[in-house]
Amino acid sequence: MTVITFTLKKNPTFKLDCSRLTPSNLAGLSIEQIKNLKLLYTKNSPKVSDFFDVSGDDTNQKNNEAAKNILFKNSSSLLDYIGHKMTQGQITIENDCGDFLGANMQGGNIICSGNTGDRVGDGMRRGLILIDGNAADYCGSRMIAGTIGVYGKAGKYVGFGMKRGTILLKNQANLHATIQDCGAHTLPFLALLFASFKPLTSAFNKITSQRVQRYAGDLACGGNGEILVLLT
Repeated sequence: MTVITFTLKKNPTFKLDCSRLTPSNLAGLSIEQIKNLKLLYTKNSPKVSDFFDVSGDDTNQKNNEAAKNILFKNSSSLLDYIGHKMTQGQITIENDCGDFLGANMQGGNIICSGNTGDRVGDGMRRGLILIDGNAADYCGSRMIAGTIGVYGKAGKYVGFGMKRGTILLKNQANLHATIQDCGAHTLPFLALLFASFKPLTSAFNKITSQRVQRYAGDLACGGNGEILVLLT
């Protein structure tokens, strides 16, 4: 498996847009090409190497192979848009990250061992995001499909504007008015979901209980999404 590691050299003084650093965007690029990649589509954009040490095996340019696995080390809450529009592979974040983690995500896995900023999975369409730490406000906002798990605490307005999808919470959140409490349930399908977590390096791979408090929402957007709060 191809693994590309981005190690933040020092904490930046401003927010960085990391949306270009996804498996599909790095397909076919050598390590040197990745280092020289501009972070933004602008003339004076900083390069990846201005902020990150990059290591790993070169991707297979002949077969246009994507980097199957991306690792962020020494990450910071100033790194925004990690996994933006991601379609495949896995991104692992060994520390905190910023806003819009997995925004408009369309496939693959994101594992974050630290805390995240606002709007995790905003507009998410497919895929899996697991957060071992806390998630700030508007987690799962405008979510269309996919699964988000927060092992720590979630901020305000979880699932705001979500149409479908599943948000799994280890701790009860303060949910807004258009999220409907549907009572406590034992959901056998969670056994399959939790089994899929077993190979992943996340606190979620130890969960076995299928008993949850289920909430439907956002009722202002059809109410076909669900928020599941784990019960012990």
